[in-house]
Amino acid sequence: MSRPLSSSLALLASLAFLASPSGAAEPSRPTRGSLPLGQGNALSQPPAAAQALSEAFVKVAEAVQPAVVSIYTSRTVTTPAMNLFPFLFGPQGGDPSAAPTPRQKQEGGGSGFIIHGQGYVMTNAHVVKDQDEIQVELTDRTRFPATIVGLDEKTDVAVLKVDPGKRQLPVVAFGQSDEVRIGEWVLAIGNPFLFKNTVTAGIVSATGRNMVSGDAYADHIQTDAAVNPGNSGGPLVNLRGQVIGINSSIWTRSGGYQGISFAIPIALANRIASDLIHEGKVVRGWLGVSIGDLDPDLADALGVAGRNGARVDAVQPESPAAKAGLKAGDVILTLDGASITGSAGLRNLVAARKPGTKVALKVLRDGKEIALEAVLGRLPGDPEEVASTGDGSASVAADGSFVARRFGLRLRDLDAASRQAVGLDDKAVGVVVSGVEESSPAAEKGLKAGMVIQQWIWERNARTPTTARDLATALDKVPAGATVALKLATKERVWLEGLRAVEPRKPGKP
Repeated sequence: MSRPLSSSLALLASLAFLASPSGAAEPSRPTRGSLPLGQGNALSQPPAAAQALSEAFVKVAEAVQPAVVSIYTSRTVTTPAMNLFPFLFGPQGGDPSAAPTPRQKQEGGGSGFIIHGQGYVMTNAHVVKDQDEIQVELTDRTRFPATIVGLDEKTDVAVLKVDPGKRQLPVVAFGQSDEVRIGEWVLAIGNPFLFKNTVTAGIVSATGRNMVSGDAYADHIQTDAAVNPGNSGGPLVNLRGQVIGINSSIWTRSGGYQGISFAIPIALANRIASDLIHEGKVVRGWLGVSIGDLDPDLADALGVAGRNGARVDAVQPESPAAKAGLKAGDVILTLDGASITGSAGLRNLVAARKPGTKVALKVLRDGKEIALEAVLGRLPGDPEEVASTGDGSASVAADGSFVARRFGLRLRDLDAASRQAVGLDDKAVGVVVSGVEESSPAAEKGLKAGMVIQQWIWERNARTPTTARDLATALDKVPAGATVALKLATKERVWLEGLRAVEPRKPGKP
């Protein structure tokens, strides 16, 4: 039976009424504009100091951001593949080693900033090292392919080059990182977690932090401005909009920002970048000492105020330090009049000078201060121009050592001082490692200056080296990809180490 429309509507209305949670009709809504929101009390104006600081942050960000870039990298990596046959069908299913190794693209990124309008960009070495492709993106989303002009792993500084064509790129202004004061405001700008053009604020928490180990160099600025993965290579700027550092690392237990970040001082980075651009390499001074810090008890016993100075633990034979008369047990107090604040401070001062530079040292020995002079040498492992002898034998470095470039070794003849340092008898033969090239096969296996090569083995033929020239010449005839075994000796042990030959790099190129 059909129901009248009015009756049906009435029934629907009653059902809707019964279905509502409260059983009540929907309330009426206010008209737009009749209910203004957020009309509480506010300050007539913010405190002047706070407003001035806020405006300073805004102006600094506006001035610096156009010269800050995002860096995108990629490389192809090989990942081991699992052969499931042995697991599914037993060993007869196939040889696990025969499983294919797929290659996949691995992407990364970081930050950087433009240091010259012709397209030079500064960033961290760890952002761009070993990458197949590098792209630089400006704040307006313009992208350029980039090439590496040079990189220096010991300071973690790299310089990239893009081709902007006729476009003049915005450039940052450098400040005086040597004049940075603890407590001053700074901004960190970069690409954290690929969130472009991110600005964070903080203060300078400390200066002169040494947060690296091994043969790296650091005199870091510590800040509490938030820095996260992806910020690496971006600028740390002061309230004048000047770059005072490159954001490079954080201290963390979680993998993210925890209030402690570190930046490379721009004075150091500028010097490294200039060397990379103009010479394609960085060459540092070298003294040839093993050094350590003074602990409070030793400083008190020696009467050294403020624990200033660097303790000399060992002097390398025939090094600039040995020739200057430095001895184990000395404490180096000053270099060219500058106080030594610790072992890291001495390393940085020496490395900042070129080989061949004469330096004045004030040394504490046997309770008395004495003056010494040293002529710095070239830091072993730094790239250098290598000359060919022209007779088909090994190349010769500037310091007279012979170079086995396929393995990254510099070699010199074994002498009485080296025999004594290693504990060999007077009749022992071999060749001394006088230096190791950075990122070379020798460096990757941990070879260091002062080790003695007593034997080398290739294709199961053992040979005893007698001169550095002959060994370097022979090693450079080993084809790339082939391996040799070196019998090495130090004062602590004798062991065999295997090295794989590579194609030699061109001098001055990273």
